[in-house]
Amino acid sequence: MFRKLCISTLSLTLLLGLWLMQTKVYSFPTSDEDGGMPPVYAASSIGSSDKPMEEVTPTAIEKATTSYQVNRGDTLFKIAKSFDIAVDDLISANSISNPNQLTIGQSLTIPIVATSEGQPKIIKKVINTTLTAYTAGFESTGKKASHPTYGITYSGIKAKEGRTIAVDPSVIPLGSTVFIEGIGIRKAEDVGSAIRGSRIDVFMNDLGQAQEFGVKKNVKVYVLDKETA
Repeated sequence: MFRKLCISTLSLTLLLGLWLMQTKVYSFPTSDEDGGMPPVYAASSIGSSDKPMEEVTPTAIEKATTSYQVNRGDTLFKIAKSFDIAVDDLISANSISNPNQLTIGQSLTIPIVATSEGQPKIIKKVINTTLTAYTAGFESTGKKASHPTYGITYSGIKAKEGRTIAVDPSVIPLGSTVFIEGIGIRKAEDVGSAIRGSRIDVFMNDLGQAQEFGVKKNVKVYVLDKETA
């Protein structure tokens, strides 16, 4: 009898131990320590949605155009080269049937962005220029602030940064409005003894900025028609 009682007690003890082990194995953690999902799964669930992820694409830009007025001696090849576009693109943009027939004063559509300011412009001439900068000071004009014409342009008006440029009138007539690539819209109001041919002097107020500007070669300049300037 005592032997059977011992066996029964031992069996109950073993069953209780197994139950406690199972409880420990399947119990859930009471804190985040060692109980969270692996980082890779946590990361993949952030921002999840039933919608497919949108592909990132560059902002759509409408193809801009400008107009060019045909001058004496112009050819489609010369015009296309001036604007760095293909002759075929120029022909296509203007539905030209005979490339050898251009009329002086004819307006051609140029499929590029020539000016970035205001409304589309009519371009009379395209030239490659060398840019420098100048001020009203003695270093540029030989005049001191006490001089009666200090800061006054050849056109008779006061030079203004962001507007005034000095040109060779035989290349760019005084009073012309131009668009300078990388600079913007400027007005031909001044001349200079060193400004000859396709060179342009851009007016600035600060001598340090003018010196830092340096010399910029092969810059495209678009001479605009007065009616649209």
